Amino acid sequence: MITVELSATALAATRFGLSPLMEIGTVLNQWHPQARRGARWAHAARDTVVRHDLRLLAGFLGQHRGYVPDFLNPLPAGYDADVDRELHEVATTPPEQVAAELAAWVRGKRGTGPQSARHARPVLECLHHGEEVFAQRLADELALFWAHFLAPRWPTVHRRLEADVDRRAKAAARDGLGALLGGLDRTTRWHDGALHVTRPFHRTVRETTGLLLLPSTLAGHVGVGIDPLGVRPVHLVYPATATPSTRHLGDVLGHTRTALLQDLDVPRTTAELARRHHLAPSTVSYHLGRLHRAGMVQRTRTANTVRYHRR
Repeated sequence: MITVELSATALAATRFGLSPLMEIGTVLNQWHPQARRGARWAHAARDTVVRHDLRLLAGFLGQHRGYVPDFLNPLPAGYDADVDRELHEVATTPPEQVAAELAAWVRGKRGTGPQSARHARPVLECLHHGEEVFAQRLADELALFWAHFLAPRWPTVHRRLEADVDRRAKAAARDGLGALLGGLDRTTRWHDGALHVTRPFHRTVRETTGLLLLPSTLAGHVGVGIDPLGVRPVHLVYPATATPSTRHLGDVLGHTRTALLQDLDVPRTTAELARRHHLAPSTVSYHLGRLHRAGMVQRTRTANTVRYHRR
């Protein structure tokens, strides 16, 4: 379990950010051929890396259980990051930061097998030319990956990210930041003034400056970014919820379930839905159970309150 304790200042400064390079970073951090969302984009990502001979990115691809250097995906300073500015930030990363983060990456590669070592070789060979050259070449590869993989998809991706932020901001206005944080996905829970993220290990950190929330259309689960030096704020890359098309859903799901599903753009309790739709709580509970088993809604618990929201 990762526990993120938030000071009052950090909670007040919690914000969203949209970042093209963070979306690419999700490919590097969470790519896996059997990932739940992998079928949509994993093959296209790998084809892009192979076709354009992006050897440095190939060295990092598939490190979903390891560490990918933070400088590959700088945190957006504002709400909506500009990709050219982000690429410039990667290219001009201070040499000492490149060296420290790549050293941590190399330590994490030890004992990972011959195939992993083969992919890492171009990274280490390029590093022999110096950290500044390495940062520039990595920025060039990221630019190619952006141009051929993500840029054609970005208008659609951006609309989905914006829609997710709009929905969650509305939910926060209605139910509070705790409900927002606890409802990022099935692994997050807000309890006793802290955010708890389910993981197979235990770590507690305290964030005092601000929490950054980064929606991603490619993330399969919430990723927690913790800077060991404490320079970057704690940030969460979380799965952006899609807005399902409700056209003709009534013919498939039935009009009661369709109405409930359409009303779950923000998290709601069974009692709230029953009141809004003039239904018995037991009826709402039954339909929500069917929608949950079908994977169309997810539920989150904050203290003793269970809320449902649309995936």
